[in-house]
Amino acid sequence: MQTDNKPSVGEKGRFYLTKHIWLPQQPLEDFNLKLSDMILRNMPKLPLGGEDALKAFPVLAELKKSHDKIKADLNYLLSHHDEIPALHEVHPRDLYVPGRAWRTFLLKLWGHEVTENAAAVPDTMAAIAKIPGVHSALFSILAGRAEIEPHRGSAAGVIRFHYPLIVPKEPEKCWIEIGGHHFFWREGEPLVFDDTREHWVKNQTDETRVVLIIDFNAAMPFPVNLYTGLRYNLVRRSKEVMTVIERASIGVPPRTAQPALAKAA
Repeated sequence: MQTDNKPSVGEKGRFYLTKHIWLPQQPLEDFNLKLSDMILRNMPKLPLGGEDALKAFPVLAELKKSHDKIKADLNYLLSHHDEIPALHEVHPRDLYVPGRAWRTFLLKLWGHEVTENAAAVPDTMAAIAKIPGVHSALFSILAGRAEIEPHRGSAAGVIRFHYPLIVPKEPEKCWIEIGGHHFFWREGEPLVFDDTREHWVKNQTDETRVVLIIDFNAAMPFPVNLYTGLRYNLVRRSKEVMTVIERASIGVPPRTAQPALAKAA
């Protein structure tokens, strides 16, 4: 039940290509999901978790190599937890979770770096830069007892990567279901899936779960690649995306380099 009395939250409206040129959002998403059903048939066998995910996409091992540095970035970021917005505060017509139980710290969106946010987590950005074809990246912070309702993303032809950084002590009680496949997160064990396949998330613990989410290119055959490429370039230049980036930039101060430990005498 919605509690913050914002009737626009979660509602579909106009997708603004420019300040004055727009398209109705719901028919646009419906059309894209119909095409996504066709695209799903050309996707790699997903979802995949753990070592299976790394075997299919070995480049994602770059995140594991930088695990401690990324975790240090995250710990710094969480010291500014109250400043991190809920998703619906950044994108009012996207998924809604009551209150501020689902916070998102955007680093990259549709190919655009969210400069102010990226500066706060330099080691994370350095690791992401080693992965080719990254569309979007963010820290997803889900509070205890929160649930993200079943939904389908709209980024057809894109693979979504979850890299877990903080998970509850009983990880099996905090899970994601993707097209009938049930997974729960373990720190440092990756998960890859197609965001356009219906999925939902439930945290049945009192603890917070944090994953780094990265969307990157999936190799699509001709002529599907023409559609996914056209859509990507159209959306990334839209007024809508630029507005989301403006809202997402919260000005967390850049994390300073940690001083080296003094050598023993």
